[in-house]
Amino acid sequence: MVERVSLTPQAVSEWGDANLVRFNASKTQACLFTAKRSLLTLTPTFRNVSLEYTDRLQLLGIEFSPNLNYGRFIESRAKVAARKLGVLARVRRYCTPGQLLTLYKAQVRSCMEYCYHIWAGAAKCHLAALDSMERRAKRLIDDLDLVETNLQSCQPRAQAQSSQSLGIL
Repeated sequence: MVERVSLTPQAVSEWGDANLVRFNASKTQACLFTAKRSLLTLTPTFRNVSLEYTDRLQLLGIEFSPNLNYGRFIESRAKVAARKLGVLARVRRYCTPGQLLTLYKAQVRSCMEYCYHIWAGAAKCHLAALDSMERRAKRLIDDLDLVETNLQSCQPRAQAQSSQSLGIL
């Protein structure tokens, strides 16, 4: 396994050379994804630059941990959503329920669902924070008929998205 880990960056580098792709070795990150508690002491290199392992991998705004626990990432999404809902609460008196719903879907919901298909299978205790934001938004909009007809719940959407990604539908 150690040999395989050290050969993989070299293979990626060779593939890049063959396909005219330039990689920036100084921006390359390494993270060992494992469920084991004891970590291997490996120091892979990529284009003669030694890579250090990190305990968190940032990729396109998503944080990956070595055990693929998305709790911290979901918590950060919930905090951003809470701040945005706070802004909506302050401007509530200037907007109709329809406008609030549009703002919620555009600003808050899109933030909460960013790359949902990757972390949708997270533990329910982590997803509860996002469900709380959804309930808070429904109270803020304060038009039950409008919300029920124009806002799909996060849970069925999550189940549909995960089913589609697995090829079930």
